[in-house]
Amino acid sequence: MSARPFLSCIALVLGWLSLASPVAAPAALAPALWVARDADTTIWLFGTVHLLRPGTPWLTGPVARAVADSDVLTLEIAPTTPDAMAQALVAVAPVRPAPLPPALDRRLRKRAHDLGFPAQAFDATDPWFAATTLAAQPLARAGYGPAPAPETLLATLADRSGTAIEPLETLDRQLAIFAALPQPAQRTMLARVLDDPDPVPAMDRVVAAWGRGNVATLDRLLASDMDDAGPAVRAALLDRRNAAWARTIAKWMRQGGTRFVAVGAGHLAGPGSVQARLRAMGIEVTRVQ
Repeated sequence: MSARPFLSCIALVLGWLSLASPVAAPAALAPALWVARDADTTIWLFGTVHLLRPGTPWLTGPVARAVADSDVLTLEIAPTTPDAMAQALVAVAPVRPAPLPPALDRRLRKRAHDLGFPAQAFDATDPWFAATTLAAQPLARAGYGPAPAPETLLATLADRSGTAIEPLETLDRQLAIFAALPQPAQRTMLARVLDDPDPVPAMDRVVAAWGRGNVATLDRLLASDMDDAGPAVRAALLDRRNAAWARTIAKWMRQGGTRFVAVGAGHLAGPGSVQARLRAMGIEVTRVQ
């Protein structure tokens, strides 16, 4: 995740781990890690979960060493501020949202009310935004948040060590991908969220599989949601992005240096993963942890 100056930040990581419990730290997790190497280039590939509970010790062992030895941290998007996020959301908001089917609209309003949102909270948004917001609320109440998650911690440590952060996408581009999803696919996403009033057990299973490095189980859990939403969602959120990222990584392999690439774990699982696409391009990728 960061550069060799990052070695000076390892103490910060150890201090962070010590906050996990006043009695005993929980067992360290071992998320999957891969590497692509040639004579003068090392690129680490690490799958993340975007939300975690505080005190989850994942930055240990081979992952911590890979982070400390890297010159550049690559994330899906650069760290952003709440104001920048709000502005980006306004930019992709529809001028005149398509009305929801009446039954789906009633269910949305009831769930929004139950979670404490204003009555018209989602009247001017597309279904994808309502779906992601409503899914995140119960997770936040259960203690899940972005602060303990890999992207946030890695970016914080990189900033403190002066390590370069180079994103794969812009925030505007990432939100535009969601906004461009076909309305039927977005409504399916929303309906699935409304069908599951408690996403916490499912998130617990995802985090458990991620923490064990069980990529097959992780792929099954994530792929089921993606497939249920339809092929347009998989193509937009995974397939096309994985292909583009693999091409970018192949270009980096010709430039030299050591880079830690941290992206959502779903991009590093399954037959269309970034690693599979790199291998198809003749680049050897080896699992380290």
